Order: sequence, then C-alpha cells, then structure tokens
Amino acid sequence: MKESGFNINYSLFLLLFALAGCSIEQGTVTSNIYHNLTAHYNGYFYAKEGVREVEKMILKSIDDDHSKILLLFPRLDTVKAKAYKKNTDEIIKMASKSIQYHPNSRWVNHNYVMVGLARLYSCDFQNAILTFKYVNTKSQNLPLRHTALLNLVRTFTEMGDYDRAEEAIHFLEKEKLLTKTNQKRLYLEKANYYQVRNDYDNLVNNLSKADSLLTRQDRKGRIYFIVGQVYQKLGFDAEAYNFYKKCLATNPDYEIDFYARLNMAQVAQLASSKDVRLVRTQFAKLLKDTKNAEFKDKIYFELGEFEKKQNNLSNALKDYKLAAHAGKNKRVQGMSYLRMGQINFDSLKKYKPAKLYYDSAVAALPKDFENLEGVIKRQNILGEFVKYTETVSLNDSLLALSELDTATIRHRFDSLAKKNQKAIVSKKKKKRTESQVDSSTPSSLLSGNTNEDTNTGDWYF
Repeated sequence: MKESGFNINYSLFLLLFALAGCSIEQGTVTSNIYHNLTAHYNGYFYAKEGVREVEKMILKSIDDDHSKILLLFPRLDTVKAKAYKKNTDEIIKMASKSIQYHPNSRWVNHNYVMVGLARLYSCDFQNAILTFKYVNTKSQNLPLRHTALLNLVRTFTEMGDYDRAEEAIHFLEKEKLLTKTNQKRLYLEKANYYQVRNDYDNLVNNLSKADSLLTRQDRKGRIYFIVGQVYQKLGFDAEAYNFYKKCLATNPDYEIDFYARLNMAQVAQLASSKDVRLVRTQFAKLLKDTKNAEFKDKIYFELGEFEKKQNNLSNALKDYKLAAHAGKNKRVQGMSYLRMGQINFDSLKKYKPAKLYYDSAVAALPKDFENLEGVIKRQNILGEFVKYTETVSLNDSLLALSELDTATIRHRFDSLAKKNQKAIVSKKKKKRTESQVDSSTPSSLLSGNTNEDTNTGDWYF
C-alpha cells in the first residue's frame, strides 16, 4: 500500500512538473498537448454549446405564416437579438479567453469562428465579417476556411450585401475539396440567398441538390414543405403533392404536418366526383380532430379555396364566412373577407356586397399583406362605384314616382312595406332553423356521406 501511495504521489509530482513548463510561449510536446486539450474542452467546447443554444432560441422565435412560403433560415434582427445578448456575450468571453490563454493551440481559429457566429447572431455584422475573414486568411485548416466563407455568405445575405454574398458563393463553387458537411451547407446557403432574392427556381434547385445530404437535424420536413409550397405557387401541383408527401414521411413538427395535409388537398389530382368527395371527407376529419381546434379557421379557409377551385362558389362563400368567424387570426379573417369580395366582384357582379367585404378585408388584413395596396385601390373604386349606382338608382326611382298618381304611389309603398315585413319574418325563421344545425360543419360537408370508406382516401393523405 505504501508503494502504491508513493507511485500516485510521484505521478502527481511529474504531472505538476510537466504542467509547470506549459507556459504560453513554450512549444514543447507536453505544452502543446496541454494547450490543445484545454483550448478544446475548456474554451471551444463550451463556446460551441453556447452557439447551439442561441441557434435553438432563434429557431423558437420564428413566427411562421403558412399562407406564405416559409423561410429556410430565420431572419436576424436587433430586437430579437436582445433576448439572447447575454448568451452571445458569454460565447465571445469563453472563446476569447481560450484564444488568449492558448494562442498556440490548434483550436484558436475554431474559437474565432465561434466569436464570429456570436457577432453574426447579435447583428454585429461588420465585426462578424472581420472575424470570418481573419479565419479564412490565417487558418491552415481548409475545411475551417470553407466554414468561415460559408458564414460570410450568410452574413452578407443577412445585411443585404448581395454582390459580396454572390462573390463568396462563386469562390466556394470553384473549390474542389469541400467536405460533405460544407457542400451541404453551400447548397443551403445558396438556397437561402435565392429565397431572399425571390428566385424560386434556384431556391428549389439548390434544395434538391442538398436532399441526399440532409439529416433529420437539418429539419428535412420543413425543407420538403418549402419545396412543396414553391411548386404549388408555380402551379406544379403533382410535384407539390410529392414533396408534401415526402414531408409527412419525415414525421415533422405538428404544425408542418397539419399544413402539409391541408395543402395536399389543394394540389391533389381529381379525376372524378368521387375524388372530390374523398377530399371533402379528409377536410371533415381535420375539423373533427380536437388537436386542430385552434386551426379551424384555417381549415375552413382552405376548404373554401378547394370549393372555389371546383367552381362551387355558393359553398365557397359559406366556408369563407365560417373561416372569418371561427378564430381570431386577423390574416385568415382578412383573406376570407377578401375572397368573398373577389367572388362577388369578379364572378357574381354583386358590387354592393363586394364593397362591404372589401371594407372588412382592409380592416382585418395586416400591413405586410401581399398587394395590400391593390386591395385598398379596389376598395376605393368599389366605394365610388356603389355610391354612383345608388345615386343613379335613387334618381331613376324618384323620376318614375313623379310620373305616377297619388293612389298608385300609396299602393306601391304599401306593397313594399308588406314585402319587407315578410322578409324579416322569413329571416328570423331561417335563423332559428340554422341554429339547430351544427354550425361547426361547413355546408359542403353536410351533403354526401363523410363516413365513406377512407382507405382509398389514403392516396390523398
């Protein structure tokens, strides 16, 4: 036992002696091992974990609008950056200490990358650029230099410096020795760049190239969903359907899963009336699922879109009306009123109700709604037109009345009063009848058997 104790003490003595010689300046084998281990496990490791935590916080801050093509990467802004400022400051502190105390370790430039990412996520773009450029020029590690360049692409894209972003992309495209990870990142960074530029062809092209390199950690389901959305927007329904189906196969987050199923109904190939009934059956299932309670307004809206696509305008109007009153989502409300206004204006030529629906749409739609100016312009035109037609109608009526004798005028007013009274009674009776019907079931689903054998319906969902 004494000999064992002696060996332990002797080993500790040798270790302390060796570490005593591990000054910053020395380049001995023992010193290099010490600085490499300490720089990696005390500095770089914790800084990298900090970066991952910040990235999770950024992802959680995304407020997705599924009526638009989802963002591949969340946009960075100074307001959101305040929420994780302490985290980014700590990352810079840990990585900087590691660089300061272990300047000869092989992890110095890795720590600089962590500093650069912390600055990027803090929206300190100029200092992030300087940091990544430093790594690209000083590091002897080629994959790390490529990583720094990829981070430069992201930084330039975020700050809207598209010329320099494109220069960095072209440089990386010429590099022959990209690792699989960096090659995947290049495709994704290019896709993000093209999405910001609204270049949908190149967005889809680069996401398709990245497909074989993607892992679950890359949020494959979201990427497939985005590709499906682009194809749907461009009118390629069959391709959109296939990518929504691929999205579901990845078992994505519930919201992505829900909207993928909803969008599949819009792009499904309908060869017969039976196919139409099957899609309606799937909508009915979505409405009955208690997990979708908060999404009912969106389901009704999409059902309205489906009925409109089938030219069932009466059903579409009823479903849009249900959508407008089923939830508190202002965007869905506004879009529902807008659709009702468009149908009354374009198809039914009923300008007075169209004007009222446009008024409601403008009041509900958010300020960033696509082509809001065009919606407001039509609202104003309709307002002037309805005012003009009402004036003309009133003048015509007065002119016609002026040519009648007193007895005829009195008879017409009596008839009009009786007609209005009958309309009021009829309206009250209709309202009582409707209150007895489950208002949660859209009109297009009341007729037909929604319990139809749904095995064939699996083709859609």
